[in-house]
Amino acid sequence: MSNERFRRGSGVKHTMPFIGRFAGLWFLVTTMAVLVASVSTYVIFVDRGVGADGKFVAMLVFQTVFILLALGGLAVFSTHRLAGPWIAVQRALADVRGGDLHRVLRIRRADEHLRLVENEFNGMMENLRERLGESDEP
Repeated sequence: MSNERFRRGSGVKHTMPFIGRFAGLWFLVTTMAVLVASVSTYVIFVDRGVGADGKFVAMLVFQTVFILLALGGLAVFSTHRLAGPWIAVQRALADVRGGDLHRVLRIRRADEHLRLVENEFNGMMENLRERLGESDEP
């Protein structure tokens, strides 16, 4: 059996195109909320005379940049978690369409809610091989 048949869903490089679709809106809204909170905090403290020194501004900029980087990482992570299993299903279906009747679908253990999809796909392939009179071995 080749390792190709047991290839998991995807790597992050395959899910990057889905970031805009899955995480784009919440990333944009959250980023805007962070920027509005940072600017309003700066304006309030400057109005009170607290933000006049460079330490406050530097700390506020550091916190804002850190939060935005964390949001970017969260966008990539959550997109990978959402799109990865569906990329695995897409690849498995493409392999079957290409004639590989020994294709097995493997979903990450962490995606327990998709275990039914994995079981049904693998059962379908087993049934198809039986109907066509092929053995389970390639």
